[in-house]
Amino acid sequence: MTGAPRSAVGAVVLAGGTSRRWDGADKTRAVVDGLSLLDHALAALPTEAAVVVVGPERPTPRPVRWTREEPAGAGPAA
Repeated sequence: MTGAPRSAVGAVVLAGGTSRRWDGADKTRAVVDGLSLLDHALAALPTEAAVVVVGPERPTPRPVRWTREEPAGAGPAA
């Protein structure tokens, strides 16, 4: 369809829970093959996607927008 507006691609990565099943260890910082699990998740997303990460801010190789759930640490159900 000519002249049709391009659709925006976006993603939300949930990374703000308390990691109860990991005995409180931050699973998004766990390293596999030299990258954190968060960085693996971000790398799997299309490069044109605008990304929002729900969780505590940390350095990432990809630019993302950060936000926190209310209350912080309550996970995606909050």
